[in-house]
Amino acid sequence: MPMLLKLAWRNIWRQRRRTLITVSAMAFGVAFCMASIALDDWLFGEVFEILVTRNLGHVQVHAPAFPAQRGLTETIADADAVVAQLDAVPGATAVTARLFGNALLAVGDEAAGAQLIGVSPEREQAATGVGQRLVQGRFLGAAGGREIVLGTGLSETLRAAVGAEVVAVTQAADGSLGNELFRVVGIVKTGSVVVDRAGAFVHLDDARELLALPGQAHELALVARERAVVPALAAAGRAALADRGLLVRSWNEIQPQLASMMRLTVVVNWIFLIMIFSVAALGVLNTMLMSVFERTKELGVLRALGLRPGQLVALVLLESLLLAALAVVAGGALGAALDAFLVYRGIDMSWLSKGWSWYGASFPPVYYGVVKPFGVIAPLVGMVVIGLLASLWPAWRAARLQPVAAMRQE
Repeated sequence: MPMLLKLAWRNIWRQRRRTLITVSAMAFGVAFCMASIALDDWLFGEVFEILVTRNLGHVQVHAPAFPAQRGLTETIADADAVVAQLDAVPGATAVTARLFGNALLAVGDEAAGAQLIGVSPEREQAATGVGQRLVQGRFLGAAGGREIVLGTGLSETLRAAVGAEVVAVTQAADGSLGNELFRVVGIVKTGSVVVDRAGAFVHLDDARELLALPGQAHELALVARERAVVPALAAAGRAALADRGLLVRSWNEIQPQLASMMRLTVVVNWIFLIMIFSVAALGVLNTMLMSVFERTKELGVLRALGLRPGQLVALVLLESLLLAALAVVAGGALGAALDAFLVYRGIDMSWLSKGWSWYGASFPPVYYGVVKPFGVIAPLVGMVVIGLLASLWPAWRAARLQPVAAMRQE
């Protein structure tokens, strides 16, 4: 084997330019795969973080008819007691109650339709971290005080800054016309297009009073420690509330289309790998075939000197393995540099746009990357495997050479 390894190393540098072109193409393929997968992982991770962790919650509890009808009176009675019951469910790191109501908001001469979201500030902050995404002001105080936090889009529509007074008019659950005067204490950008465009957070106690729904909530959201334990958390929630007749669903049951899209992460990554590896395989195949054809006479001499067909196969495979190894080292180094750039600096596209939205999630104009083991290991290992597979045909041709016929070939 040491002799074959020396021969293989010598052979790949006979055509230095061809070897460098092949190795460079393979290395760039590895680096591009690593960077593309890092970008994809960040993108899908941000979608999950914005739409699920920061807004939906990992598990939700509703009255059975609420998801289909979104009726004002389809509420969870004695919501505070249910929240306390869910606090004891294993795996739940936070539980928060929410109350929703459509309202007309007015600031001076400006008015806009909005959805009031009544929340318990401390619990909502623990569950979704909404208070950390304020662009102005602060989040709601611990006690109800007629305070309101507007989404960025809604604040622009109403031309409302921190300190402005907002008049809210809505239909209460008892049929009366609810109206209240709120003071803007903060402007928030949650990342959800819907909430940022038309959402307004108020204290849960204020929302209950305005909508005439004392002690009630439309939605309870539970957050798990990590995504992997969400199914177990949903099952524990169903068991805990089995006697209350409430609907307990995980995020993927609430948003099956989003769940299907999230499952595409692996598919998209494999598509990138297959595309790049296909091009790399053609490059290796071309290089090794040309090498075998150019050295037909030499290979025939080696066969005549006693080199067995299996050793010829090993020689060609070693040459391919060395090409792949060089590509992996160079591509891995370049890919690591690209990944580090994406993680710590990102790609700033603010010169082109102020941001973009996808699947209801709003993204800033700077694209980042997330490095996971799959995104590093798969391109490196895959390139080596593809290099070996692509060299099987040239190795087979080399093994079938007849010494006499090969030595006669010019």
